[in-house]
Parts: sequence; structure tokens; C-alpha cells
Amino acid sequence: MDAGGACSARKALLVALLVVAGAARVAAGLRRHDDEDLRLVDNGYEGLVVVITDHVPQEHCSHVIHGLKSVLRELSGQLWSATEGRASLREVTVGLPRSWRTRTYPCTLLTPLVDASTPIEGHIRVTGSHPVFGVRPWTQQSQGCGRQGDFIQVGGDFLRAVNNISHAHAARLLLTEWAKFRWGLFDERGHTNDPLYPPTFRDPTTYQWAATGCADGLVRGRTCDPSQPGCSFTPEPYTNTHLRTSLLAFPDLPTVRHLCDDQTHNSVAPNKHNALCGGRSAWQIMRQTVDFAGGRNAANRGGRVLEPTVRFVQQKGPRYIFVIESTATMNLQRRWEFLRKAMRRVVVYDIPDGAHVGVVTFNSEAKTVAPLTHIESEDSYMRQRIGSSLPRNTSPVPESQKCILCGLQEVLTMLDTGVKSPDGATVILITTGSGHTPHEVDEMVRLAKQWHLRFDAVLYPLTERRGVSSALRHGLENLVEVTRGSIFTVMDEGVGNDSKVKMLVALMDALLAVVQKSAPSSSPGAPVLVHSTAYPGGIASMSSGSFALDDSLGPNARFSIYYYDLNHVGNIIELTPPSSQMINSVNVQEEDGDVNMIFINLENAERGLWTYSVENRADSHQGLFVQVTSRSNSSTGLQVRLWTSSGSRPISSSGPAVPVVVYTEVKVGVSPIMDARVVARLQRLGTNATGSTYQPIFLELWDNGVGDPDVTKGDGVYSRYLPYLPGYPGRYLLTVDTDYNSGLAKVAKMVPVRHKKPPSFLSSYYYHQHGHDGWKSDQTCCGSALSYVHTRRTPPFLRHVTWGVLEVVSPPPYRDNIPPSRILDLRVEVNDTVHEIILRWTSPGDDWDVGRAHHYEAVVAPLWREARAFQGDRLTGLPQPFPAGTLHTTNLYFTRYEELWFVSVRAVDEVGNTGGVGNIAALWVPHPPTTYEITTGTHPALTTSGNYMMPVLGSDRSVGVMDLLEEDVALILGSIGGFLLVAAVVVSYCYCHTSRRHGKQQQRRDMEKTESGSGGNVPAKTGSLGVDDMEGSYEPAEGTAKDNVPGTTRDDPPLPHVQPSSATTLLQGHERSVSVHSRAAGDVPITYSVAVAPLDVPFPDVTMTDYQPAAPDGEEEPPVYLPCLPEVSCHFTVPGPDYVSYTSAWDEPLTGHLLSHARTVAPTPASHQQHLPQADRKRRNVTQV
Repeated sequence: MDAGGACSARKALLVALLVVAGAARVAAGLRRHDDEDLRLVDNGYEGLVVVITDHVPQEHCSHVIHGLKSVLRELSGQLWSATEGRASLREVTVGLPRSWRTRTYPCTLLTPLVDASTPIEGHIRVTGSHPVFGVRPWTQQSQGCGRQGDFIQVGGDFLRAVNNISHAHAARLLLTEWAKFRWGLFDERGHTNDPLYPPTFRDPTTYQWAATGCADGLVRGRTCDPSQPGCSFTPEPYTNTHLRTSLLAFPDLPTVRHLCDDQTHNSVAPNKHNALCGGRSAWQIMRQTVDFAGGRNAANRGGRVLEPTVRFVQQKGPRYIFVIESTATMNLQRRWEFLRKAMRRVVVYDIPDGAHVGVVTFNSEAKTVAPLTHIESEDSYMRQRIGSSLPRNTSPVPESQKCILCGLQEVLTMLDTGVKSPDGATVILITTGSGHTPHEVDEMVRLAKQWHLRFDAVLYPLTERRGVSSALRHGLENLVEVTRGSIFTVMDEGVGNDSKVKMLVALMDALLAVVQKSAPSSSPGAPVLVHSTAYPGGIASMSSGSFALDDSLGPNARFSIYYYDLNHVGNIIELTPPSSQMINSVNVQEEDGDVNMIFINLENAERGLWTYSVENRADSHQGLFVQVTSRSNSSTGLQVRLWTSSGSRPISSSGPAVPVVVYTEVKVGVSPIMDARVVARLQRLGTNATGSTYQPIFLELWDNGVGDPDVTKGDGVYSRYLPYLPGYPGRYLLTVDTDYNSGLAKVAKMVPVRHKKPPSFLSSYYYHQHGHDGWKSDQTCCGSALSYVHTRRTPPFLRHVTWGVLEVVSPPPYRDNIPPSRILDLRVEVNDTVHEIILRWTSPGDDWDVGRAHHYEAVVAPLWREARAFQGDRLTGLPQPFPAGTLHTTNLYFTRYEELWFVSVRAVDEVGNTGGVGNIAALWVPHPPTTYEITTGTHPALTTSGNYMMPVLGSDRSVGVMDLLEEDVALILGSIGGFLLVAAVVVSYCYCHTSRRHGKQQQRRDMEKTESGSGGNVPAKTGSLGVDDMEGSYEPAEGTAKDNVPGTTRDDPPLPHVQPSSATTLLQGHERSVSVHSRAAGDVPITYSVAVAPLDVPFPDVTMTDYQPAAPDGEEEPPVYLPCLPEVSCHFTVPGPDYVSYTSAWDEPLTGHLLSHARTVAPTPASHQQHLPQADRKRRNVTQV
């Protein structure tokens, strides 16, 4: 028999043996479902994984597990009811923290516990409190409508309920988040102070404020104007018992158990679900998901057991098994030497403590070169032994005769005989990517599912065949995708019979990325790549850079320099810590020739920003690579996760049907980091036609919450659409660098837990029964942005993360067919005073959110459905688009009052590709007040500010002087007439006032002449000024003198002149002491003194303005105004028996306009103040202050 026939016979025998081994494994009861992915089968969900993180202390173990079981049981029943018998929970796997000791009290389990070595990625995560949502469930949704979310997070204390009613309420809240996570639905409620999704909106039927949401009846509660700060809506729990929908709007109401369908959905409500899902109902979206599409899982009215089976697993140390191809092709150039060096680097320096590592090689047969071995510590001798286990030379077997299935059989044998209770492992397959058959791959897929294996493929080395797209198909895509692994590619970049050091570093990075995926950065001791930079050779200069170390890293770090030849690294290596004291690295440098590395161990390294300089002597076709690595300190430290919407599937750049989005999550524990700098790098592998490396493509990721693609601002998830990738099909290495953005990055802080009192209109019984604080819209997920109460600046940090390789399998189209992204953050602000409309939105790009669009299109329609269909009155003269991500602000004038209109805006690129319709913004302008500021040049139409205008809605006539409407003419003429009338009144007043003042001055001169003619003695009326024990009275001296002036009589005195006084004069007179002097008979001076009033005493309503006391010694004294203050008793006796009463005519202000800027408070009249006689109005002027 020839070699090929013998190989086929061995493969057939191997398949038979593996089938028997698989059957035995199933009989042992260790088998889970065939597909680890969550799926709905026969109306029951299988594969649901709940993970309890290290944030939950072990002393809460019993309460959390008991509460989790009760809530899951209640959730299954409510899910069955909400979907009308279409879905429930059947199987649930609960992953326990590695730190829990489940055999000790109080964490004793009643069911067997299974150990797991593969990473447990939970669909539901039970962890600590969130800075915004606390312990309340919330869903992180990074993708759009109809796409499954990232995870559901629940606080551990949320499950520690006190009774069954609390469990039912908790399950109802969890069901709401399940609808978002599984079916890609979004919140149907509004949020306080949210400019896009307000708590209330104007109902298009009644024009009254209504609650934002979806319901099958009237929602009763306190509404408000959402433009006012602090406006929120709170549904009344006891008056809304008639409601049954919707869970996405009112989950806290105990009677709400269903989702809105086509009959009950409100498409006009400005909520997140309508904006992202185009106004479609929840059931419209659900019927298009994988659970119910095509009539799957139809309604089941029959009875069934709704309590799910719960299985507990606990992740132990990870298991890594390297399966390495050792055929003759690996002997070319320095491929095998580089592979041995990379294996040593990852095993000796990167594998976390507590892991199990094994090595298998295969060609036409497989062989174990290092059995599965436990690595206890960083200094373990086993690291050196396993890292150097590969043979120095490969076998001469040609690549065409390799048996990759033989390597998998050796792995299964190792798992069966190596470690007790094997349950999964991470298989790192290093192969050239050719020489295997589809039958082998299909069998590997089946066995990987059965044995719970995760496959990460490293294609090394891969020779690029220019222009041949079939070379991209290596046949391992399905194996990697099913097992949720990754594909990494190391391109063949040789120089003659030699290889570049770039291949060595790329292989090291790929192996490190695989280890990081199996031991995520949240695990203590996991490897972290802080900094990685390549410096080209041929320059003979100093290569300088910087990196940052933060508190989430362990105390030690390693600064490494990778070279092709030791002589390429000069003698000068300078390191400067944050304290600016340069480290003399001559005595601390270490060399590892087996890895081509010079490194410096930084023990107890300072936290902060470091700088370095390295003498670079590399050749022009080589270079130096500088990397800084460390280990994570705890699970609450900095975590950076990178992924794409396409997963490990090959992508196509030929059309916009399935766009690819790049995501990066940056958090500290559960707290998001905002305003960080996150830059993705797309490096095409291989060389161009000139033999040079392709230029990289950089893409800055944003967390701006514009909706397309970034869904929520401030959630720590940064995203952008994959940009245009020029050239032929190829492979692009995707990495991301993130840092603290020069001090601008900040992290959310936890709000101190305080006792919250329920609203007064709700009974405390309702809250005690449900174990929550009730409705609070600012703590429910999620509006357009997460609103944090407390934040702090992050210390300097830096991370470099490698995702893998994007395989582009089709060339770009000849014609641009990628449209701009949707505008999903359009908002309208109305200024009621000047009736000005402000439109705001974030500009999209030319291709999705990259570049700059060509122009905008906008419509205004009286109906929501017309605006959604982009029908209505077109608006012209819109501003030119800004670069993608820039905020647009456009001012408009609109005079269609008391009418509800809807506005929609979209972008168009230079070749005519039109962006999708975004959110629909409502427009309502109230009637102007009776008196308002006149705006010239304004017409009842839409007009933009600046040098462009928009036409009248539904009309194309121009605005001119001859085209003014009757309302415009009446307004203009009335304004002119009013102005002339006011001018005439002012002129008349000034003329009268001047005439009276001149008459008063002439009267004074006549009196002075009379006094001088009689020797200066003015006869005073006896009794005109006297003192009594109970009250006092006075008569103005000027009035007394007038009684003796010829031509005047007592009965008909002349009207005294009004002396206007400013507020400053009155205030000065009010603050100082006032003395009134008068002379009685016998020339004995009598003095009345009034104490100075405090500054906070208001002016009185009535002030005498015509009292002028005689100046002593014949000197003239300016008039003094004597107010009656509440603190000082002023008793005056009014002369004459003719005075009867005080009339309201005294309230007419004469000089109040002169005191318009004075601070006035109406005082309470004193009880002892007497009414002034009516006749005194002819002799006194009253000023109301």
C-alpha cells in the first residue's frame, strides 16, 4: 500500500475511534448541548450562560444563587406569557467565580459542579453596582436594531430579594432587558433631560403633553414640558392597572406583561426604539429574528414544564494545547527557527500562572512532545522545559501528506489521560493553511463541539499570491467560527534564503493574542501588552518613544527589544520614569538569545508616563521592535476589548449590504472610561508591487452616541464603520491603541448608596413589596447618553490590543456604492420668545461615517408617516456638510403657529448615494404673545439664518415688498403709530414739566422778596406745629408762609410742584439720619430726629415730597423727605377738621418711572397710621415707590 492509501486508512480508523470516544463522553454526563451558542429550540432556550463575577463576595453566595434560581424560574414563566407560548428557558449554565470555595459554608451547592477551562462568556453577568444603574438590570447594546446585544448586567444585590413578589418584579425587569439583548429591541420610554428621547411629547391628536412610550391605553401620570429642566414622567401605579403593554416602556407597573404589536405601537413617540428601528413595533422586529423568522417556534398553547434546569460550572486555570505542523515546508528560510523562538517566548514569559500547557506536532502522523503540564508560577522550571520542547528540525514529510485530523486525535487522547474531569481546552493550531480536505474540517468541527474545544488558527507562514482570491480560502473559517475562536495570519516576508525579524514578532504577537483571549484581561495575572512599536532600520539613530503604567497593572513590567541580530542594538538604552530620574540600564539589561530579545525587568515600577531611547543600528531591510508587557493586577482594573460585527467571517468590500463595524470597549471594572483616545490600525499584510510594506490605515473610534453606528454615548464602547479598503482582496491585521487622551479621559465614579424616599403620591407599600425604589427614569437603560453624577480624571494609561486578521475576499466595486450613514440625532429646539428654531445634528460621512458628504436633503411634513417616507415640503439652501462627526447647528424662523410638523434630514454623497432616513423630529411653535419684539424681514415660512433662505412650505413665491400680507401691513402700521403716540406723550410731558418748574422757581423768588421786605420775620400760625404726649403733627413751613402771600387764600392754595427724585437720592435719604427743624412762637427751636433705618428695610409705598422745613439761621436747606418706617413710630396730627378719608386715587404714580431700577417691597401699613384728609390731595404730591 502506498503512503497516500496508508494515510487514508489511518484517517478512517481514527474517525471510528473518535466516535466511540465521543459516545463514552456523552454517557459520562459531561456533554453539553451540541452548539454552545444561545438558540431557541422547540420553544425552549438552550445554551444560556449566567456568569457570577469576582465582584460578588463569597459570603453572598447562598443568597445570590437562591435568588438567581427563583428569578430564572419566574423569568421563564413570564417569557412564555409575553411571547404567547413561543419561548421559555430550558437549560441554563451558571459560571461561578474562580475565587469562590464552593465546598465551604455558605456556598454549598445541591448540584454537581463541573470544572471548565475555556473562557466562560456570560450572556447575563452578575457583578457589582453600575455607576448609573446601580444593581438594576441593564443591557449593553453596541449594534443596531434587530441585532443581539453584548450582555445583560445585574447587580448581585438585585437577586437578594425578600419574597416571591420581589422575585416577580425582578424577573419582569430582567425580561425587559432580555427583549433588548436577544431580539435587538430598545427602550420605548423617555428619559429626563434627554434631548433626543424626552420623557413626554406632544400628542399629534390632542396637542397635549403625553408620556413617551407604547401602551394599550391611556397612561396616567404627571406630565410636563420636556424643554424645562428636570422634567420627568412618573406613571401612577394604582391608576394604571388597566395597562398590559409595554414592557419596554413601563416595566415597573405590575400589570404590564407584554410587548407592543402593530395595533398598540406608537410610532410617533420620540423614543430610542422608534429612532433606531424606523418606527416599527417590537413584534415586527421579533418576527424577523432567528428565533421566529419563517414561522419558527410557533405559539404553543399546551402546557409544559417552564422551570429550567440549572447546571453550575467553575472556571479553573486555562488549558492551552499547541498543535504545530512540522512538515518540510517549515524548513524553508528561518521559519522553524522563528517558530521555536516564538513558542519559547509565549510559554516562558506570557502564559499565566496556574495554566496547563501541552504541545503536539503533526505531519503524516501526530506526536506529543510535551504532555499537559501544570505551570504553577512564573519561575517554574516547567516553563523552560515546555518552551524548549520543540525539536530542532522538522520532518521531511511533504505538506500534501499532512494529517491535521491526527493532531486533533492526539489532543483528545491528551485530555482523556492528562487531567481529571476534562471539560474543554484552547487548541492553538499553527499551520500553513493548506493540504487538508473539507471532510477533515467537518469532522474537526463535530469533535470540537462535542469536546467543548475552542480553536484559534495561526496561519504561518502564508505566501501571498498576488491577484488570486482563491488563495484566501484556507478552509478553517467554519471551524474557527463555530468554536468562537480567531484567525491570525503571519505573512511570508523572506529576503532570499533569510527571513525578516518582522515575521518573528508577528508570530509572537499572534500567540500572545490567543493567550489573552483565553485568559481575558479581567483575570488576575493575565498578560497585558502595554506598548508595541516598530522602528525601521538603516537610519543609525536613536529610536525614542513613551509608554504609561497604571494601577490596574501588576507591580512589575518588562521592557523588551526584539532584534534580528544582536549587533543591531547599540549600547545606549535609556529609560526615564515619571520621577525624571534616568535609569542606568547597563547593569540591569538581560539577554535571551533563544528569543532574540534584550529586556529590562522593571520591578515595582513607578506609575505614570515613561520615556525611552534605544540606539538603533539595524539594517535597512530589518528593524527593531520595542514592547512593554505586564500582568493584570485584579479583575477591577482597566480592561480593553476589541471585536468586529463580522466576527471571524470573511468580509466583502463590494457592497453596503453588510457593513462592518469596529468596536472597542474601554472600562475600569464595570465603570466606563469616557473621552479616551482609541485609534484602530488596519495594516494590510504582505508587500506591494515594489516590495514595500503597505501603508497602514488609521481610524479613530468614537463614543458619541449618534446612533449610527455608536448607539449610546458614555457606555465605554467606541465604534466606527470599517473604511474603504483599496486594492485587491487581501488580509488586514486589526489592532487598536488606546490611551488617556493627554489627560482628557475620565472614568465614572460610584454614587454613594443612600436611603431614597419614595415619591409622596405613591404608598410605601408598593415599594416595599417590590424591593426597589420604584420608577426613576434616569436610572433605567438607556437613552441617547449615560448621565454620570460623579467622574474623575484617569491616570495615564496605554494599551495595545490585537484582534486578528480581517480577510477581504472580494475586490472593491468599480463605482462607489457606499452611502452616508443615517442621521439619528436630529433634534429641534424652539425659542418661544423670538420664535426661532434651532436644528442640530451630527454630520455623517461620504462612506458611512468616514469622510465628508456632498450635501443634505430635508423635508418638513404635517404627518409623521410622510416625513418617514421623506415626503413633504423640500427645504433648500441647507448648509454644506462638515467632516464626519462634527456637530451641525442651523437656525430657522417658522411662523406656522399651533401646528405640529415633522422634520427629517438625510445626507447624499458626491455620486448620488443617499443615506437612510434617520429619526423624525417634531416641530411645534406656539402663538406669539400680544406684545412681542418685531422681527423685520420675517415671513410666515422657514428661513435659515445667514445668507441663504428656505422657501415657503407648499409655495414657491418670493418674498417682496409688494407681496406683503394684510397681517404684515397691519403690524407695520400699528408699530409706526404706536411709536408716534409714545413720542407725543413724552414731548407733552417734558413741556408741562418744564413749565411747572419755571413757575415754581418764580414763586420762590417772590417769597424771598416778601421775607426780605418784612425783616426776615415770617409769621407762623399758632398751633401749626406742636408736640403731644401721644401723637405729633406738623404743617409744612412753606405752606404756612403761603397763607400770608398776597393773592392766595387758605381755601384755594396753589398745587405744589413735584420734585422728581432718583432711586439713588431716595436711598441716600433713607440711610442717613434726618432732623426736622421748625420755629414755634418765642423762637424756641424744636427738633425732631428720626433714627437711621437699616439697609434691608424697604421704602414705604407713600412718600411726602412737598415738605420743606425752614433752615435755621436764615440759611436755605435742601428739602428732606421723611418716610415712616416700621421700626420708628411717626405720629403726625393732620391740621384742619375738613379731612375725611383716603381714596384710591392716591395710588396713581407720578414719578414711579424715575425709580424703576429701585428695589421695592410693598410694606404692610402701620396700624397707627391715620387716613389723610381728602382735601390734602390739593397740597401734597404722592409718589409710589
